[in-house]
Amino acid sequence: MKLKKSYYNFISLISLLLIFFFSFLIYKFFLKSDPTIINFYNNELSSDFEMEITNNLENLDNFFENFTFINNYLVNRKNYEIDINIQIKEPFAKNLINEEIIFTDNTLANFKFFTPSFINSIDLVDISNNSIQINNYLRQSLLEISNLFKVSQIEYVDGRRYNLYLVNGQIIMLPKKITKDLLVFIKQNYEILKNNTNFQEYLDLRNFHEKTIRAK
Repeated sequence: MKLKKSYYNFISLISLLLIFFFSFLIYKFFLKSDPTIINFYNNELSSDFEMEITNNLENLDNFFENFTFINNYLVNRKNYEIDINIQIKEPFAKNLINEEIIFTDNTLANFKFFTPSFINSIDLVDISNNSIQINNYLRQSLLEISNLFKVSQIEYVDGRRYNLYLVNGQIIMLPKKITKDLLVFIKQNYEILKNNTNFQEYLDLRNFHEKTIRAK
């Protein structure tokens, strides 16, 4: 009788252990499983790059160090989902030759990281052989230049100055130093110059600071 009771106790203990074991498995792999739904709240990044991000969720800080076009990001985990909100820097132009986007802080990034719709939304085209560098003169006068001209293309020349290609086909050759005096001169005289028959192809302002202006 004692033996039989011991046997039942043993069976009960084993049963109890099995219940605990399977309960643990259910908790670990079902109730406490990692989120499986990843939501990206932006429409600029390509699906391939989003997949790379998904594969590096546990170490995003180090991962994003290699992608300097990302300004900041926010990750929110809730239940079985992960929400990722990524803010990228402000784009300046796109270079179709090198398939790169140039951001206003001179960061460069390959087209492959972005969606076609985002690339197409960038109107200004950089036609430089090497992607443009935005110097301090251009950076400080970007807003005024965009208000003065309808620029479709920009070219970085000799590593020091810029040519602006307007939507009407005319070219504005800027000097190295884009100063307030230059911008005021253009603002006051551009309409006159535009209606001048001598200004059909280009306006050469390269020697503006030496009081020399050419037009053709």
